[in-house]
Amino acid sequence: MKKLLALVLSLVLVFGLIACNNSPKTTTDDVAGNEGSQHESPDTKGEEATIATEITNPVEIEFWHAMSGASGEALQKLTDDFNATHDNITVKLVNQGGYRDLFDKLMGAAKANQLPAITQIYSNRLSWYVSKGLVEDLNPYMENEKIGLTKTEIEDFPKLFLDDGIWDGKQYAMPFNKSQMVLYYNVDMLKEAGVEVPTTWEEWKEAARKLTVDEDGNGEPEIYGLVLANNLSTDIAPWVKQAGGEIISEEKDKVNFDTPETKEAVEFLNSMIQEKIARLAGEDKNANVPLQQGRAAMCVASTSSIPYIEKDSIEGLNWFAAPLPGHKSNDQLFYGTNVAVFNTLSPEEKLAAWEYTKFLTSAESTAFFSQQTGYLPVRKSVQELDDYKKFLEEKPVKAISFPSMEIGFQGARNIGEINALDVLGEELDLVFSNEKSIDDALKAAQERGERAMQEARNN
Repeated sequence: MKKLLALVLSLVLVFGLIACNNSPKTTTDDVAGNEGSQHESPDTKGEEATIATEITNPVEIEFWHAMSGASGEALQKLTDDFNATHDNITVKLVNQGGYRDLFDKLMGAAKANQLPAITQIYSNRLSWYVSKGLVEDLNPYMENEKIGLTKTEIEDFPKLFLDDGIWDGKQYAMPFNKSQMVLYYNVDMLKEAGVEVPTTWEEWKEAARKLTVDEDGNGEPEIYGLVLANNLSTDIAPWVKQAGGEIISEEKDKVNFDTPETKEAVEFLNSMIQEKIARLAGEDKNANVPLQQGRAAMCVASTSSIPYIEKDSIEGLNWFAAPLPGHKSNDQLFYGTNVAVFNTLSPEEKLAAWEYTKFLTSAESTAFFSQQTGYLPVRKSVQELDDYKKFLEEKPVKAISFPSMEIGFQGARNIGEINALDVLGEELDLVFSNEKSIDDALKAAQERGERAMQEARNN
């Protein structure tokens, strides 16, 4: 019996060795001192992750995006340059319409198992794909000696931008088009009214009061001191944070709509709206439009609005921008999308996607993209490039965001966060139109927001 058992074990060992020797071989580069890394996805869960470091045959990949106008043209130029300098890689740009269109099509592609190689995406959207194991961990590529980035290059990304693409220590996305919420103002109007650029909430409210012009006294100002975006739900984060709170806690996975800090922020904004020294954009759609047309002295908008203000303002408009006035803190909101690589394609296609991502986020590329658009460069060293230095001399307004990056933050990335914020926006509109009290609106927003977040996760 013992001899028979020994014979069986010997045969199992022999066939096991034969199977190992006959299995396909894939080269795995050492990553940070390890033999590869563990990567979980629907198809490879628990298996040792491998990456390709060389492309020997032609590869074509798609990059889905939502860039149009000058931003789309700049992206096309960069992509053409990349394709011209990479013999075995062709990146095909696929414009999917607006952001909502892009995200809807991505969801459809995920369900059909037809995701592209790369996409432009907000991190609060990417969270779902990360949770489903559909996104490639870029750390093995970044840290690889042959195809990666140096420590200096990695540290060249502002921390808040790089952190926006990290989940559980893994880099699932790299920063692409980033912008900051800032205060635009009419320089001449402030000068004529003897108003300094406000730096605190109190100064801001007083400035809006002094800058509002209601010549006929009918309660409908010809010039408003301040114009805000229509849907303040996604933009209210900096005021809540400056009041000492957090509109949504990513760490605790919790909405914080019915809190003293949120109430303080809403009371501040609503007080100016009710006094009619501030208003929402309304039919103007974008808060910068009244400023451009001389019907507002100040407005809050993204730095991505700069090209539109430059192009569409009335002749002779003298304008500039500043960080948002602070309160208990001086936190500044940054937002924008990242680029992510999906892990559903071949190792060579994923390598091609990484090479394109690396090119797109290089100092030279992000400097060019910033110069052609209203977006910020995603590398700190851009400020030292001769061409960009000259650019900043010609357009100093583009330099105001660099100091704020040290105190900046980006929003939470919880799944269903957008749905909850949409509910908050509906309730805030009732407050601003004087149809509901702040207390009642925030209580309802809390209850409805929690349900909306959960429903989104169940869908």
